[in-house]
Amino acid sequence: MGPERFNCNSLPGLSRRQREICLANPEAMKAVVTGLQNSIIECRTQFSDEKWNCTGENGFGNAPLKIASKEAAYVYAITAAGVSHALARACSKGLIPDCACGELPKEELHRNVRSSSGEQEFIWAGCSDNVKYGNAFGRRFIDSTEKQNIDARSLMNLHNNRVGRKLLSNSMRKQCKCHGVSGSCVTKTCWQSVPAFDNFAKALKQKYQKARQVTLKPQTSDLMVRIDEYETVTGQRAERYLDNRVTYEPRMKRAARNDLVFLEESPDYCEPDSNKDIMGPKGRECRDEAHCQKLCCGRGWEAHRELKEEPCHCKFIWCCEVKCETCVRAVDRYFCR
Repeated sequence: MGPERFNCNSLPGLSRRQREICLANPEAMKAVVTGLQNSIIECRTQFSDEKWNCTGENGFGNAPLKIASKEAAYVYAITAAGVSHALARACSKGLIPDCACGELPKEELHRNVRSSSGEQEFIWAGCSDNVKYGNAFGRRFIDSTEKQNIDARSLMNLHNNRVGRKLLSNSMRKQCKCHGVSGSCVTKTCWQSVPAFDNFAKALKQKYQKARQVTLKPQTSDLMVRIDEYETVTGQRAERYLDNRVTYEPRMKRAARNDLVFLEESPDYCEPDSNKDIMGPKGRECRDEAHCQKLCCGRGWEAHRELKEEPCHCKFIWCCEVKCETCVRAVDRYFCR
């Protein structure tokens, strides 16, 4: 597909700045679309066993976009990282003209890596994924909307975007290839690659499970986390509480740069709300009793038995064919009421 054939109108809801970037960078925008699609797929995979399963009319659903919950934190982080991931890969494949191979580790640029015995283990070569370009372009495109009107929610979104990109950068891995006669490894060349996106999504899910609730410190742009301890408040600071008497208020600290953050508690995903794309558990398939109890919100489930045809008793026939019989197996499936 040539640059002139990319249609920026295929991305609804672009801001004026995003549209300008889209029109000026058609090759990069193809990778952006791939990254957005991968983000939706992996989000749904990671949350397939949860009450909220990352679905909705617009991909992720309206609830994570409207409510500043921990689900929203995950959505913004995986979207930002997904775009950077796809751009980094596209660079190393030569699909973006103004993007070259990624940088090799700085401490290894001018030397080969040797073992303790002095033998050469590998040399840095090949074309690394350019995560630096991916993060820079992704930041320029994704973050531009949030920077138009800075408030608590936009600061939360920008923070989570950075967390996603930073985790991606920190997850770069060494990938190697051997060179030699008959499969020997006389020389091994290595380069830097972004992780498989499903592995990245799993790591980000762990951050989601430890996400911290924050508040915006008045007259600043600092997102603050409440610490589970209190400090003594006296004098003028106490006047607004108990008429100048000694009182206590929670200690606060600035949110860590590596933590996902959210402002609001998650909505009740058990109660259907069409305005927020929350469909409730009815009709969701669950695996077993324990999973159904978790997923069906205490409303019970129904079992359906189906007959499934599958190949069996397969035999290899020389040469070169495999013949199988067809067997019928009863399969129980469970659905929330």
